[in-house]
Amino acid sequence: MKKAKLFGLISIITFISLALANASIGNAVYEQTADIAVTNELIDRRLLTSETFNTTFLNDVTYDPSVNKDTTFKWKVGDYERTDNFNIAEGDKNLKSGDTINVMIGADPYLQLPHVDAWCQIYINDVMARYPTVNDQIAAFFKYIQPTSLDFTENITEFYNFTALGNEGYFSYIENSAAVNHSFWTLEEKLVTYSYSTVTEVNNITEITLIYNRNTGLMDEMFYSASFTNSTGHFAGANFSLTRLHGWGLPYNISTLVIWIPIIIVIVSLIVAIRLHLFQKIKLNLESRKIARRE
Repeated sequence: MKKAKLFGLISIITFISLALANASIGNAVYEQTADIAVTNELIDRRLLTSETFNTTFLNDVTYDPSVNKDTTFKWKVGDYERTDNFNIAEGDKNLKSGDTINVMIGADPYLQLPHVDAWCQIYINDVMARYPTVNDQIAAFFKYIQPTSLDFTENITEFYNFTALGNEGYFSYIENSAAVNHSFWTLEEKLVTYSYSTVTEVNNITEITLIYNRNTGLMDEMFYSASFTNSTGHFAGANFSLTRLHGWGLPYNISTLVIWIPIIIVIVSLIVAIRLHLFQKIKLNLESRKIARRE
């Protein structure tokens, strides 16, 4: 009996060990095949900033007054098309048509300017987008909100050629500094456009356009397109747009008056109707018609 129990115990241990070993081998094989699949079939792209902003300078920038604590800025994924083997991601979240990107300002930026990750979070719909590193999150933030000015009261001569700064303002620095590649930037009175295009190989093309409001530093629109032929010769590509939103989910370039005017008309009409006792008059008129029909 004791031998049977010992044999049974050894059998159970052997079975569990074999199962664990098989799972480990299977997991290793899966990871390898998954890596191959991603390399050869699926192409993932994360949306990065224009990368013209050096995080070393974060102590010397200011933002528009609207970038303050407990504020949320929103962008909506509009036109969207892609091949099945191409994914566009923000952080660790794959984007799809209709998604809303929320940039939430959780604390006063001016209390800890260099630490963007401490006062700004990016959400896809209601889920936080997580980034591999803090620098990646900072770079993603500067895609949506650019600074509006530089603080010249600080000693920044080691970072900038002071004579090249021109008028005060971050976009003025971009416009005048020899350290900036001006072929990427178009600066107008109200808008600033960043356009970047790269061709790594034949048919491997990526283009991105970011349009900022010059006064606020907020990104108004983004247009992104990519075409790629992977190592197996399969084509992959995507095109999509982002549009900044404001009240009631309207695009930034549509006035909220399209909502407010009808509301105001309804409210004013109600006030006038109450003041003139129109509802009572209508009720009396209906009742008099009923009485007339009975007679």
